[in-house]
Amino acid sequence: MRRIAALSVFALLLLGLAAGQTRPPGDALVFERPSNQWFEGPSVHVILSPDAHWALFKGFGGQAQLYFLKTGHEDPQTLANGLDHVQTATFCGERGLVRYGERGSEKRWFPPDVENKKLQLPADAVFECSADGSEIAYFRSGELEEGLFAGPLDQLKNYQVAGRITAMAFTPDGNALYAVVFRPEGESSLIRILPHAQTTRTIANNLDASPMPGSIAVAPDSRSIYVALATAAGPHNEARHHPEADRWLKIYQLDLATGARHVVVESAGQDNFGPQVIGSNLYWSRNLISDAIAILPADGGEAKELVSGGEVPMWSPDSKRVGYTFGGWRLADWALDLDAAVVSVDEKGQRASAPAVIISGYHEDFPPAWSPDGHWIAFHSHRSKTPVPEYSSAGATDDIYLRRADDPAAPEIRVTDFGWETGPAYWSPDGQKLLYSSWVRGGEPGIDKLYVTIMDLEIGRALRTEMLALPAEIRSAQWAAWSPDGKEIAIEDNRGAGKRSLWIVHANGSQPVKLLDYQGTTYGGLDWSADGKAIIYSALAGDGVQLFAIPREGGAPRQLTRDSGNLMHPRVSPDGRWIACTRLAQSRQIWRRPLP
Repeated sequence: MRRIAALSVFALLLLGLAAGQTRPPGDALVFERPSNQWFEGPSVHVILSPDAHWALFKGFGGQAQLYFLKTGHEDPQTLANGLDHVQTATFCGERGLVRYGERGSEKRWFPPDVENKKLQLPADAVFECSADGSEIAYFRSGELEEGLFAGPLDQLKNYQVAGRITAMAFTPDGNALYAVVFRPEGESSLIRILPHAQTTRTIANNLDASPMPGSIAVAPDSRSIYVALATAAGPHNEARHHPEADRWLKIYQLDLATGARHVVVESAGQDNFGPQVIGSNLYWSRNLISDAIAILPADGGEAKELVSGGEVPMWSPDSKRVGYTFGGWRLADWALDLDAAVVSVDEKGQRASAPAVIISGYHEDFPPAWSPDGHWIAFHSHRSKTPVPEYSSAGATDDIYLRRADDPAAPEIRVTDFGWETGPAYWSPDGQKLLYSSWVRGGEPGIDKLYVTIMDLEIGRALRTEMLALPAEIRSAQWAAWSPDGKEIAIEDNRGAGKRSLWIVHANGSQPVKLLDYQGTTYGGLDWSADGKAIIYSALAGDGVQLFAIPREGGAPRQLTRDSGNLMHPRVSPDGRWIACTRLAQSRQIWRRPLP
């Protein structure tokens, strides 16, 4: 089990972030976009236009957004340019944007001139263009076996690649293509393809790169590559799972002749990634993230920080402790480093103890849900027996676990074996059932169903699991909570495109009543007031998300908070006095530095 020193280190990193860091000479902040999402924000991919005037943001499961950097404003009209809808896009040399979208009955890739010849590319193609747009390279998102296609558009050749392509870039003259390939064992390699000679060569092995999509950049003289790595050495899968590990991405310059690599951009506790060379400048992205557990009176008011470096709070039955998830959203180790901790809370709603780790192990851990008698905790985890290299690695689970509450060394009992993006677990008030959401394996990604597992706590095991037969009007039940009497369930329904609905159903999923429609940006969460007369939820208010309350019988919602950060995942203390929530502030920055 890892020690709570992890929390202290992370808190210091956040303090350093808030206080600001020394800016190296020549570095210039070009653009900053705040995010009102949760885990989705840090993984957004940014591509700059060849003239560095435009920035294309491609979000987690969302459509592309185009910003004009001189004004800092989004420009959806330029992105659409004659299309009815744009799903994704990329820049292709000096010719402009290539977009995948819809125009009338057509749904395909459109070149910059929408009346030009059709691009015969797969819908899920991820591609790169040479500077003059005469050469392209693409691979299919999520596909490992189909390879990388490169060459002129009408003469594409399939180059077989052993692994997952995460980034690629042409040399300035377009004669060579470099690509980073993530291997299942956790290391990445840099390969070079010469499209005209139709040859492939491995240039560097044992790179400690992120398994997530990104970008690399070729220096103007084509003698080196700029690439984001966690360390100069090879990856260490054990370290990926430690919240305190210094594995934030840095921009390295890699010599193509010798393989030597040295850091050119770094900042403590922040990911620097997505390098691009434009003209005589190096551009890159930086994530700024500050998260905390905040607490406020149950009837609303100022949210005060309870503990830094935490998300998704859970109350103990006596209202004297709060459990939460902690660990940074490091792109090199996405979610692998998340563990859970607990702090004590006094009568004034202030922290009364140092954080203590309550759940720790390999891969992602969500916070503990205490059984009503306080003897057990249930939690979602991707627990793996050995340290896996990335989120979707073989050997990782995605399920609900049970454990004795006050013994971190007690056996973890796996309750389910079918999960896919399972959410937090919540106990029914009688302590006999667990409620949680999950996608259906083999079904449509992003569509959550609700499950109830009947428990036998005498022997600590699940008796049976049932999927609630929710009405067809409820599209995706991504968050749910029992009413205090256990007779009803409140549901946050993700309608898509930022639309949310709040429903109440009977405990068996029947008799739906919709309380309201509202706007949301992420898994906002909800909970009941202790007396069952209201539901607390998170919704978009202006540019941020805040907490609201709506009567159980319906009516006008009341805004409970007006915080400078984004407030989400509300949980009401069992004694009815407090609301604990996640407070999150994050932004994406674009930086520039003159090349040496």
